[in-house]
Amino acid sequence: MPRFQRGYSWEKKHVEQFWNDIATFQKESGAKGGPDKYFLGPIVIMPDPSTKDFIYLLDGQQRLATATILLSVLRDVGYDLKITDAEVFAKDLQAHFITKEDIGYSLELGELDKTYFTETVQNDPPAPRKAALRSHRNIQKAHEVLEKAVREHIGGANEVEALAKLKRLRRILKSELIMACIPVTSERDAFRIFETLNDRGLRLSVPDLLLNFLMRIADSNDADAKRSQIRDFWNEMLEGMGRQDINRFLRHMWVSKYGDLKGQDLFSALKTHIEEKKVDPVDFARSCSEECARYVELWKANEEHLGGAAPYIRTLVRDLGFEAALPLLMASYPVFHPTDLKTIVQWLLVFVTRYSIVVGLDPSGLETTFFRLAREIRERMPNADANAKPCLTHIKETLVKQAPSDDQVKASVGDLSLYPGEASYLLSRIATRMQTETKEVKIDESNLEHVFPKKPSAEWEHPEELEPFLWHLGNLTMLGQRLNDAVENKGYPAKRAYYQSTSELVMAQNLAKTYDVWNEETIRDRAKKLAPYITEVWNFNNPSRV
Repeated sequence: MPRFQRGYSWEKKHVEQFWNDIATFQKESGAKGGPDKYFLGPIVIMPDPSTKDFIYLLDGQQRLATATILLSVLRDVGYDLKITDAEVFAKDLQAHFITKEDIGYSLELGELDKTYFTETVQNDPPAPRKAALRSHRNIQKAHEVLEKAVREHIGGANEVEALAKLKRLRRILKSELIMACIPVTSERDAFRIFETLNDRGLRLSVPDLLLNFLMRIADSNDADAKRSQIRDFWNEMLEGMGRQDINRFLRHMWVSKYGDLKGQDLFSALKTHIEEKKVDPVDFARSCSEECARYVELWKANEEHLGGAAPYIRTLVRDLGFEAALPLLMASYPVFHPTDLKTIVQWLLVFVTRYSIVVGLDPSGLETTFFRLAREIRERMPNADANAKPCLTHIKETLVKQAPSDDQVKASVGDLSLYPGEASYLLSRIATRMQTETKEVKIDESNLEHVFPKKPSAEWEHPEELEPFLWHLGNLTMLGQRLNDAVENKGYPAKRAYYQSTSELVMAQNLAKTYDVWNEETIRDRAKKLAPYITEVWNFNNPSRV
């Protein structure tokens, strides 16, 4: 592998698919008229011009590394059979497949994984080593998955039968898996091939395409050094993102700087921008890495960095799922004081609650507003300075102008059905406001109660009439504690008595005092009675209760 190539990235699902493909091929190839070969896909190689002993693998690392891991598993399981023929089998695998005579290992990974892969997979015997990087953990998991699969494959067979099964797997890997090999004479040609394959319908991921493009345009006297720098920045980004979606990050980074894509695909937009603005590829990779570090802090709602804004960001992005706010937060985070950032996020919670949760307006309008504000913040505030106050004013005025009015909110609650996360958030904040004028009491979001329950007992007459209202605002309350199992599904009289005698929350007590019966009419009426609390809590001029 070229030294700047990314580390081993296949996760459990990819390795399992690799094994399942082999197992399926083995089954089908044994049937009459079955396939003779299994196509593993194309690889891109570049011969070393200085020696015939080495070939650079520019694309195909994941498949060949996984095949090598499987060979090492066959070797180790062969040794475990404790018979002479199996030991010969294992040593033959090591000598002719995992290594090459007088040369070394058949596959040499890049600098990130070379030592770890050699010691834990290719050495005979392998040695345990701590998985320090994400790619190391992926290698470790791939080995675990394949070892388990092979041992299950041989099952309870005796040593001779088990060895025959291992030999059949070796034959598949040796002779029946085939690849199309695309040779190139330079790395730059390889990067062009990746883009061409993508243009012709073999869809590659945006991060891979972008990295290949940056590698290709790093074409100068010190191209190798630049590509190594690009790879280092990219690895930092991959490690930081963990299991999070890098495609999503790159899209959010783009729209936070330049606005919506307007129908253009993300890679084309990034490529055109870099070419037209003559952006240095190393500088661009560095920028991605820096933006990514802030993005991860926002996604994790890291209190150490975000201060008082952290719990509100967690509610907005994680609990309520409004990821469209991330580009705006990415633009705001580096330039605003944490106190101002907290205020901005509170305004965003007011906006999304009114706009999306309660009134249910077109989400594309919400995205348009957020993306435009993100771009304007970057334009107005390249650094935190005296522009903060007018920029904050602009953000608030923009959100207020686009948000539904109090009258629109009150008119919408009669038909307001909620998703579980929205319901817990909305009802807990309303219950907190009803409980106290000050903020020393905070209601636990987990104690959400359906008055008409999910599994109604026979005491509920005509439950089919109330089922459409299960998640209606008017059918929900907070209790302050988990409802007694004996009462959970009972009819309204029993639940009403429980609310009056047991719940310490004003919300539940008021519900019981106000309504003698529970039906569609009372559900809609109660929702209307909660509407003033919504307009009071989700208020741009006093958003502290959100």
